Amino acid sequence: MISIIGGGPIGSYQAYLLAKKGEKVNVYEEHDKIGKPIQCTGILTHEIHKFLKMKNSFVVNKIKNAKVYAPNGKSITVKFDKEDTIVDRTKFDSHLAEMAEKEGAKIFLKSKYKSNDGKELKIGNKRIKTDILIGADGPHSRVAKNNGLWCNRKFVAGNQVVCELDDLKKDTMEIWMGLGMFAWCVPESKNIGRVGVVSYDKANEHLKELMKIRCKGAKVLERQSGLIPIYNPRQKLKKDFVYLVGDAATQVKSTSYGGIVLGMKAANVLARNKKRYVLNCRKEVDKDLYLSKIIRRTMDNFKIKDHNEFVKLVNQKRIKNILETKSRDYPSKMLLELLIKEPRFMKFALKTLF
Repeated sequence: MISIIGGGPIGSYQAYLLAKKGEKVNVYEEHDKIGKPIQCTGILTHEIHKFLKMKNSFVVNKIKNAKVYAPNGKSITVKFDKEDTIVDRTKFDSHLAEMAEKEGAKIFLKSKYKSNDGKELKIGNKRIKTDILIGADGPHSRVAKNNGLWCNRKFVAGNQVVCELDDLKKDTMEIWMGLGMFAWCVPESKNIGRVGVVSYDKANEHLKELMKIRCKGAKVLERQSGLIPIYNPRQKLKKDFVYLVGDAATQVKSTSYGGIVLGMKAANVLARNKKRYVLNCRKEVDKDLYLSKIIRRTMDNFKIKDHNEFVKLVNQKRIKNILETKSRDYPSKMLLELLIKEPRFMKFALKTLF
């Protein structure tokens, strides 16, 4: 018996993969509905197609361009060679849960994992035996805490509103550098946008500033917020019969703080070979997570003038071509090429060292 704690996208996808191999899998989700509460912008790069077939039932929009603003107000537009997909997270998560159930996995709602004494789990008021325990229970993972896998993790804050806007370009997302860590406006339709910011602190203040810039006076339909784990290269992924995957394992990009694609990749690694999960993750997943962390550390040292100069350097055909054709999920496939094409980027990288 394999017990997965957390029925989010990574937990449900992990259950699907393992059940498809013939494993007996139970998923325990503390909430009464899959996909709630929403704590994600719902934007996925084209890499998602390697793991999952996109369906009209949960796809709400497709993004072809990114308009990036520097603090001085100047902007550039990057046109993606392959579209990003915007999903309704509740429907997306529910679809993954249904995939798992079709393969034979059982999903139990309103079933909160409290602790485990060895291979005996305490789920609500019940005690349940398991052979393998997988923590896919998000950034505050109880599985990690209760099994010596917490590893002194740290977080950033994401804060977002969904609001009515009458000036959206449906195929274009907007990004602001130098506001918090970065800020965004992602259209889910021609008149509904997801507007948010991620930062180390003062997330509410940064969001208020963004709303003055982008959606002053707009009708707010929904507010969403949550903490996002910072990738920890020293994070332990396994202890005895216990494994961590996704946000619970801090498998989140530090560049965009998205974790679905690389979380799904880690889920595939675990399903393929549980005994070599840690080693294979280090080889196949951690390289890009580590590079994204270095990029973030570099950008954290940016001053306003650095953001302005960075956007100016990106606004060159040879640089935009790389950004338009390479995957944002895998910086290992683009970083060296960017430095070769534009050596002046190196001075930003040197900021990491000083």
